[in-house]
Amino acid sequence: MVSQQRQRGFSLLEVTIAMTVFGVFLVVFFMLTAEMRDWEKRLPVNLMRNPQIAGVLGRMRRDVQDAWIPFGKTPYVNEHDGFSMSSPNTIILNVMQSTGGNQIIVWDFNTPGVARRIAYNVGFKNEWRAAGLPEDFAKNFTIGAVELNDRPYGVRITMKDDHGRVAIDQILQPRTHN
Repeated sequence: MVSQQRQRGFSLLEVTIAMTVFGVFLVVFFMLTAEMRDWEKRLPVNLMRNPQIAGVLGRMRRDVQDAWIPFGKTPYVNEHDGFSMSSPNTIILNVMQSTGGNQIIVWDFNTPGVARRIAYNVGFKNEWRAAGLPEDFAKNFTIGAVELNDRPYGVRITMKDDHGRVAIDQILQPRTHN
């Protein structure tokens, strides 16, 4: 009678090859991780910085461009609900909605670190806040009027960074509506 001998486990050569392939994968993984870490140090991205400034400018651009200009008048309102255009950090607009109605929009930058957009629509008040702005945003951010020939007054937005350099300088102009 012939006895069958069964092989149990793996040979030393098979284990060595499997460990070598696994080691190559580990080396490649750690090399890529080290390269990513080096690039992260060279080009840091501050994910904790709040992108609210871009959101504020985008909404303000839309509001100024959608401003409703009555014939022979200005789209800007001098006073509304206790807000006044005499403040350098406040702007009040009469804006045309996509539905055809008008609403009064107040932009208030008087609170440090917060921008407020208050929309009044037929007695209903809707407030949007951009919190998390830099604390010195209100003092470095100014809203001014720009006069252009044969056009209504535009809005000039300027902001300086911590070193006094101009960071934002935009002129927004209301669109013409038929």
